[in-house]
Amino acid sequence: MSNFNKNGWVSLAQICEERQLVIDAETGKKVLRPAYFSSMNAMIEGAFQFARFFEEIHQKGKVYCSISPDVFYFNLKNGAFHFEGEEFLGEAYVQEPDAAEIEFTEFLAPELAEALAEEQEKLLSETEEQETLETFKECYSLETDRYFMAVYLFEYFFHTGSPFEGKKMVNRCFLSPEEKELFRAREGRFCMEPGEEENIPVKGIQDKLIQYWNEYPEILQKMFQKAFLDGGRLRELRPTEVDWKQLLVRMAMDYKSCHCGFHGFCYRLLPKENGTFACPKCGKIYYPLTNGMDRILLAEGEKLYECQTGRNPMDKDTVTGLIVENRQKKGLYGIKNVSQGVWRGFYPDGKIKDIPNGQGIPIWNGMSVRFELGEEWNLRLIHRKLLPYRMLPLFPVRKRLYHPYCCHILSEGLRSVLRSLPLLLPF
Repeated sequence: MSNFNKNGWVSLAQICEERQLVIDAETGKKVLRPAYFSSMNAMIEGAFQFARFFEEIHQKGKVYCSISPDVFYFNLKNGAFHFEGEEFLGEAYVQEPDAAEIEFTEFLAPELAEALAEEQEKLLSETEEQETLETFKECYSLETDRYFMAVYLFEYFFHTGSPFEGKKMVNRCFLSPEEKELFRAREGRFCMEPGEEENIPVKGIQDKLIQYWNEYPEILQKMFQKAFLDGGRLRELRPTEVDWKQLLVRMAMDYKSCHCGFHGFCYRLLPKENGTFACPKCGKIYYPLTNGMDRILLAEGEKLYECQTGRNPMDKDTVTGLIVENRQKKGLYGIKNVSQGVWRGFYPDGKIKDIPNGQGIPIWNGMSVRFELGEEWNLRLIHRKLLPYRMLPLFPVRKRLYHPYCCHILSEGLRSVLRSLPLLLPF
């Protein structure tokens, strides 16, 4: 082990308990302090680095040959990651466990739990006449690592215990950890399985899981369902390190921090009839830019990143675009290209324009932009039925009134004027 200073860093157990034992700087005594990440971005970053660690050791032909979660540490301030267990790394993609020393925990893949239980029985019954036993067939592998990752990240995000720890297991008496984990491997049910009734979380015991489950976006819920429903027994279906990294990048892009103090994932934004979204606290409007599969929400102060516009889908840190106000036309906002690539803008009137570094494209209804990879993103608001003039919403922008979206027509005389107005962000 290194001389790693754990001050400011937490283990999985401390994350789940939401507190840590630290030395008070004034008294020199050990005291319990809250253990929370400084932000959701820091928590996502920690999980991302954790997944990248497994990606890197697998690329080197190694495998994590331990079921211990106690050698991974995270910095609460920025999500930095540290690994303290080099001795637990095997030198090949597969490594045979030591059946006599293995500890049974929820991190043990089902196939390993069953095989190791059988092997231990053989060791106990071995005689001089039975010098040669059947070769142990199960090994630590990429797939057992991926099961470990899924269980670890489940406890990491939901601050709880085993994903199979529901009513069915809580109400059952187990004589040993081996018996418990063997039952989990053979008969365990994911406690957050849709429609699950027999093994639902128990109030008073799993309150954190019940509380946190719906605070995260659906994409995270579905990833765990894939890991423990599809990938529980079918090891080839377990999410890979790349799957987790892609998911975590999406989560990072999906998390919004409004100037009013609101923080949350996009599902918490309020959908509007015209297809925009509003901050539930201050009403700030977000405009959806979509490629048909994913979306980017545009609003004052928002940034675009390499993973959204560039060639590296895992780069969630490099800023490639900014939502800025037009210097000549106050109140008009657009997307400024600050990347090294050239974008292409498609205007509602049919005009096509290249957008190099330093230039931008206005945020108009009907506008489209093609980023570096050639994928076209569109901003199309929903056309609603005509409303009386007095019912049409108007946003005050710098002492002038602008209609918020050009699809509404107040009169025949204003038809051409309204269609030419930009879609303005109301601040």
